[in-house]
Amino acid sequence: MGLSDFLRRESRAEAKADVEQRAQETLADSADAVTIGELINGEALSESVTMKEAMSSPGVWAAINFLSAAMASMPIEVFQRTEEEGGDLRVKDEIANMLAQAPNDETTSHDWREMFFAEVFGPGRGYTYIERDKNGWPINLFMMEYSRTTVRRVAGRTQYIYDQGNGRTITYAGRDVIDLAYLRKSNFVESYNPVMTCAAAIRQGLNANRYALTVFGKNGIPPYLLKGPFSSAKAALAAAADLIKVTRRSAEEGKPILPVPGGHDLTRLGDDPEKMQLTPVQVFAVQQAARIYQLPPVFLQELSKGNYNNIEHQDLHLVKHTLRRWVEKFEQQLTLKLFGRNSRYYVKINLDGLMRGDFKTRIEAIVRAVQNSLLTPNEGRELLDKAPKEGGDKLLVQGATVPLSMAGKVFNKTPAANDPEPPVDEGEPTTE
Repeated sequence: MGLSDFLRRESRAEAKADVEQRAQETLADSADAVTIGELINGEALSESVTMKEAMSSPGVWAAINFLSAAMASMPIEVFQRTEEEGGDLRVKDEIANMLAQAPNDETTSHDWREMFFAEVFGPGRGYTYIERDKNGWPINLFMMEYSRTTVRRVAGRTQYIYDQGNGRTITYAGRDVIDLAYLRKSNFVESYNPVMTCAAAIRQGLNANRYALTVFGKNGIPPYLLKGPFSSAKAALAAAADLIKVTRRSAEEGKPILPVPGGHDLTRLGDDPEKMQLTPVQVFAVQQAARIYQLPPVFLQELSKGNYNNIEHQDLHLVKHTLRRWVEKFEQQLTLKLFGRNSRYYVKINLDGLMRGDFKTRIEAIVRAVQNSLLTPNEGRELLDKAPKEGGDKLLVQGATVPLSMAGKVFNKTPAANDPEPPVDEGEPTTE
């Protein structure tokens, strides 16, 4: 036996050892892989989630973004009660400007409300400190970070301890903090966190995404089963390892043909998304997020069962059963903390602001209100940000409605008592 034969044999032995080692590592990796059933049922992973993990779920991310942006985009106004029923006056002063335009010198009203409600719908509670002048009137609003705020009750009064981040804390009285909770507990100090309360449902969606990455990761190569006349278990492992190497190389090089040894068969192992129901599980995860936040699924871009008719009804459901309650809670919290109990002033959020994008419907509604004496023309113009016109402050009503008996005839109205008498034509003067 020559030296070249010895070297070739040693090389084959080393190659075989490398193949066996790669095959064993591959089997070890597959043994540690988690099945879809374990992932979806939460058997292999904890049911808890962190806020960072929850925000990586598309359904939760979309819900928090949608609701916080919706609450931030609606017009917010201040009114003063009057003795006349239904005749309350809209106030245009510093407090109204603070709420509608800028709560402080560095933040817009939209940014403040969006951040505030992102805390409400995320961790479950939002805080804002009210800075007052020497007379007790609000002059600035400042966001308080949820993670730095601690709530406690002392002698029946609520206090807020805020960590300033420099090792110092400051205590605020309950009347000086706007505090809106997703759902308060019975002690009125603690509140429920919607993410942590529904962690198991959110975890299901995260697990489905993780399993999809596991199955289709590494150049999208799913697991396969190689069948054939192997002489031993080691030979089967070596062939499987070599096939994995060739398959990955083919995928990286974009080659559509996969070589398989003669007499062998390559079978897929549950890599069909439809059979594994990965897509339905991910759709279900979005629907679960919609349930948590009481949102119609179409607002989370889940349109699998959406059509023109039911989307329109879901739009009504959004305002009637979801946004309306948050609007009322926010209005009452602002009114109480800014003006106190039994104040003549109150805060109102205009839900009609949601119609600003639907120009046709908005115009038709204003026209009907003007024609039926619900709004004056100038009030209608104000809703469209138009300047008032002379003579536009009178209520108008259409005069085409007549009694049925007068249909098709001229309707002679009896002149009012205070109408001036029409001039009498006495004809040409006569002389005797």
